[in-house]
Amino acid sequence: MSQGIGTEEVKTTVQERILHAAEELFARNSFAGTRISEIALKAEVNQALIHYYFDSKEKLYQEVLVRLFQQWESYVQAFTWVEEDPALMIREYIKTHFEIKCRMPNLYKMFHWEALEGGELFNKYASSTWVQDFLEKADLFKRWKQAGVIHSNVNETIVLFSMWGMMNQFYYRSFDNLKAIVGSDGNLEALQAEVAEQMIELTLNGILAKDDSSFLKEPGVRKVATVFLEQGDEHEEQLKLIDALTELQGLEVKRVYDEEEALAMDEDAELLVVCASTQYGEMSEPLYRLLDKLEKSPSKIADRFIAIWTVRSSPAAETLQRTLEDAFNRVGAFSIARVSGQSPRDYIKRCAKLTRM
Repeated sequence: MSQGIGTEEVKTTVQERILHAAEELFARNSFAGTRISEIALKAEVNQALIHYYFDSKEKLYQEVLVRLFQQWESYVQAFTWVEEDPALMIREYIKTHFEIKCRMPNLYKMFHWEALEGGELFNKYASSTWVQDFLEKADLFKRWKQAGVIHSNVNETIVLFSMWGMMNQFYYRSFDNLKAIVGSDGNLEALQAEVAEQMIELTLNGILAKDDSSFLKEPGVRKVATVFLEQGDEHEEQLKLIDALTELQGLEVKRVYDEEEALAMDEDAELLVVCASTQYGEMSEPLYRLLDKLEKSPSKIADRFIAIWTVRSSPAAETLQRTLEDAFNRVGAFSIARVSGQSPRDYIKRCAKLTRM
């Protein structure tokens, strides 16, 4: 019995060595450019064993692809597109898809080899999910276009291929090569994350600086955003939020630190930005007093837009965020919902877009 188990283990080990060697060589040299003798040499087995276990080079190629696609499907299925915020979804898709490419570069190298050589074996043995995933993403972009979320002249298929094309420039690069390109220090994961951020920014915003005067409903009219902050407690997230506000052309940003200043905001202050932080779900005394006074005098805030940013430094922050949104809505204001995972810059863009309504 023990001898049989040992034989089976040896068989598995040999097959694994062959599959691993074949994957590396197919990715490096293509299917056409790889010889069985080279795979045997790398796997440290004789050619007869490869033919015994896999019958032919094409069958071996098939087994390599099947194994890679099983890994790929597990990554893709873990990512769910929830149609809440297109900008957030695109951000997450680029980060996730680029991470997949970086984790399993051989799958994509084999795909690109076949594209260059005009082969059909990859498509022959590709997972059906591979094509379905593309069709679903293209359809979603098409619906966004029809809804006016993205430009009407955008070709959704070209956009997807362009996103993948950017990823294809970086996923296979070594640490030293990527470090030279990015021009900063950090480990490989940090450099890849920086590349992903650049690809996201380029996809969402392009490269030309734009005059984003979304708050200006009439050219030349002075508009103000009042930012309510907790005294002496400005977090990095809040500073990034304020920086994003100051980048909006024609918008004056005023910082206030207590409820009296917030209630005395300029008549031109179309947007009130409320910044908060919490450890257990509690809110600061000035913020509590502000809400209390607005409950008694809702006309001071009625029909105004409210942006709320709770620093995500504890699990309770999400609860406080929703509590504040509901509280300001109850007194007649329009709280601009913050989507989970949104960056300060993306949230301000959301605010800018909604205040034109």
